[in-house]
Amino acid sequence: MVEYEALSSVYEWLVPDALLQPDGAVAAFEQVVSILPPRGRILDCASGTGQLAVGLAARGFDVLASDASEAMIQRTQTLADQYGVALTAVVCAWEDLSRVVEGPFDAVFCVGNSLTHADGQPGRRAALAQMAAVLRDGGLLAITSRNWERLREQRPGLEIDDRLTHRAGR
Repeated sequence: MVEYEALSSVYEWLVPDALLQPDGAVAAFEQVVSILPPRGRILDCASGTGQLAVGLAARGFDVLASDASEAMIQRTQTLADQYGVALTAVVCAWEDLSRVVEGPFDAVFCVGNSLTHADGQPGRRAALAQMAAVLRDGGLLAITSRNWERLREQRPGLEIDDRLTHRAGR
């Protein structure tokens, strides 16, 4: 996860505008969030900068955010402090989930294309097994992923937008 240590300070440039705020991150998963038990226990696995984790905590859920990158976990905790919400944030790789975090969870989120960073099919299977190991019976596993290889095949080359984006004075 060395690349995410370096990317943590500029990660917002990789995220769509709608997901840059905790409430927007939760709104993107409203259909899933709406069926969770009130004050349910949630693991945001590979939480990145913590937008979803903080948004869920602001909605009253008991949230644990995990990420293999210490810099990402630091950003998650800083964001939680800024929003005045309590959550637990731990540095943890997928393969260590069941040894580091104490389940069970009502829901596990692994969103934002995180799973593609697992090491091939065996790595993805191991990551999913660890997520399932901390999920309560009948719990919900929410995953998003993109097939970058297919996208590169369909749209090879570099595309330049005609607009300039400013974020946080940059």
